[in-house]
Amino acid sequence: MTASPAPHRPDCPDCAGNGAADPAPRLARRSLLAALGAAPATALLAGCGGGSSDGGAGEVATVDYEQGSAALEVELGPEIDGVPYPEGYVGPRARESEPFGDGSTTFTITTRALENFDPATNTFSAYLEERTGVKVAYSTVPRGDEGAPKVNAILAGGDLPDALMLGPEWMGGFTRSELFVYGQQGLFRPLDELIDRLAPQLAEVFEQNPDFRAAWTAPDGAMYAFPSVNQCYHCRSSASRTWVHQPSLEAAGLSEQPATIEEFEQMLRGMKQAVPGIAPLSGHKDDLPLALVTAAHLDAGVEKLRRDGDTIVYTPLDEGMREVYSTMARWAKDGLVDPNAFTQTNDQLIRMAMDTAGSRVGVVQGVSPGSFSTVEYEKPDARFREFTPLRPFTGPGGTAVIPWNDAPGAGSVGLVIPASTEDPETLVRWADFQLSLLSTLSMRLGPQDEAWTWAGKGDTGIDERPALYKKVEREGEAPDNETWEEHGVFNLGMDVRHGEAVNEANSIEPGIYRAGVTYEEFRSPAESLFVMPYFDQSQAAEVGELRTNLDAAYVQGAVAMCLGTTDAGSDADWDAYVSTLNAAGAERYLEVLAEADAARA
Repeated sequence: MTASPAPHRPDCPDCAGNGAADPAPRLARRSLLAALGAAPATALLAGCGGGSSDGGAGEVATVDYEQGSAALEVELGPEIDGVPYPEGYVGPRARESEPFGDGSTTFTITTRALENFDPATNTFSAYLEERTGVKVAYSTVPRGDEGAPKVNAILAGGDLPDALMLGPEWMGGFTRSELFVYGQQGLFRPLDELIDRLAPQLAEVFEQNPDFRAAWTAPDGAMYAFPSVNQCYHCRSSASRTWVHQPSLEAAGLSEQPATIEEFEQMLRGMKQAVPGIAPLSGHKDDLPLALVTAAHLDAGVEKLRRDGDTIVYTPLDEGMREVYSTMARWAKDGLVDPNAFTQTNDQLIRMAMDTAGSRVGVVQGVSPGSFSTVEYEKPDARFREFTPLRPFTGPGGTAVIPWNDAPGAGSVGLVIPASTEDPETLVRWADFQLSLLSTLSMRLGPQDEAWTWAGKGDTGIDERPALYKKVEREGEAPDNETWEEHGVFNLGMDVRHGEAVNEANSIEPGIYRAGVTYEEFRSPAESLFVMPYFDQSQAAEVGELRTNLDAAYVQGAVAMCLGTTDAGSDADWDAYVSTLNAAGAERYLEVLAEADAARA
C-alpha cells in the first residue's frame, strides 16, 4: 500500500461511503442477517427493553437513554499553531493530544485483509498505538462476498472480538439496517452514552453537521456504530455524469455543447457523419446510457426512487419514461445509439474509447474519464484528457433534473463494539481520536512530514480555494503497509477532502469537482430525495430479494424498449412493461419502503 489516498475504484476516488442510509440491500445481505439465527443465546439479550444493566460482559445497556443527556468528560486538546485553514473551513482541527490507554490490555479487533497490508506491522497502526496508548491485536477477513462467511462465523460463534472494523458497504461492511437488527438482538452495544461522555471529536461533528446523528440513529433511538465521516461533493451527481469526446464534438463542426435535447440529437448526428466508425452514444450493460436523456424528461431519483410529497415513487414506472424509451429507440434505429451499449462489458467499452485510431465513442456515461478510459497521468496527450463533462440539456418541458444525492450523515460504519466487550470506554476514545485531522491525514497519506505536510502559499485545493495540506514528493515509490484503506474511523469532511493541494497534471479531482459544479445547477429539489430507511430483519431480507428481481425486470424491459423490440408508444407494450415490474414486486417494494419510512419518521 502506498502513501496515496486510500485506494478506491479508479473512476471514482471519493464515491465510497457517500450515502446516509442503506442503498437498497443486496440479496447477498441475507447471508449476514441469517447469522443471527445461529448466534448464541448469551449474546442475544434484549437491547431495547426497560430497565438497566451493569454493562458487564454479554450484557447490553438499554436504549431508553436520551441522546445528549450525559455530560462530556473528555476535552479536545489545544490547537496546533500555524495550520493554514482556508477561510470558512469546517472540519476537524489539528490538535495536541496525550495517550489515554495504559497498555495493560490488548484489544482484539477484526478488520479487512488487503494486499500489501499487515495491520500488526503497519505504520499507521503503530502511530495509533503511540498516540493513544491502546494496544490492539488485529485479525483480518477478506473484503466483499469472500469475507461474508467468515464474518458470519465470527458473529455466530459466540467468541467475538472486542470490536469489528469492517469498513463501508462497498467492502462488505455492515449496513445500517444490519446494525439495527444486531443491536435489537443484543449482539452489538448501543454507544450513545459512551459517545456523549467520551467522544469530543464526534461531538464536534454533530455540531458542525446537525443532521448527522439522526442519520446514524436506529428506529429504537440508539447508535450501534461509531461512524466515519466521508463527504464527497462530486459524488452527489456521479450517477448522472456524462462525458463528450471533445475532438469528435469539434469534428462535427460544433464549438459549444448542446443546450436542448434537440441540439443534443443534432450533435450525435454530426458526430456520426463526421467521424467514421464512431458510436455517437455508447455505454455498458452495468450503466445503461440513459441518465441525461432521462434528466431531460423527469426526476429519476436516487436509486430509482424519489418523493412526491408523501408518496414514494419507483421512477421506472413514471409515465415520463415512455418518452425516454421512445427517444432512445428512435436514435438507435438511426444509428445514433450503440446497440452494444446495453450488452457489452465495461472492458469492451474501454477498448472502444482507447482505440489506437482514436476514440470510437462520442458520448459516454461515467463517474470520471477513468470509468471508460485508461488514466495515464504521465502522458500530456492521454486519451482520458480528451473527454470533458457534458452539461445537462433541457427536455420538452424546458428543464433538466439531476438526482442530487445529498443525504445527511454521509459516511460509513467505522467501529462496532459487541455487547460482550468488557472495556468499551477505551475503544470509543480510540475511535474518537481517529476522527482528528492529524489521524485522518496520516491514515490516508502516511506519516506527517514524510508523506504529507501543511500547504504553502500558492497551493490550491480541489475546490480552487487555498489548500490545507499537500503530499510530499518522495524519491521512488512510497513504502508498502504505510496507510490504511478506509475500513476504520476517519473524518473526511468536505473541507478536509477539498483541502488537498492538487495538480491537474496528476489528478482527476479538479476535473470531477468542476463537473459536479456544472451539474449542481440542475440539482433535484431537496424534498424529492428519498433516503433509504432502516429495515428490520424481515424487511431487509424481503427488500433485498425484491430489489434483485426488480433490477433484472427493469433492465430487461428498458433494453427492449430502447432498442425498439417493444414500443413505449404502444399502450399495450407499456402496460405489459408495467405489469412485468409489478409482477417482480414493485408494489410490494414500495409498501415495505413506506412501512420502514414511517417507522423512521
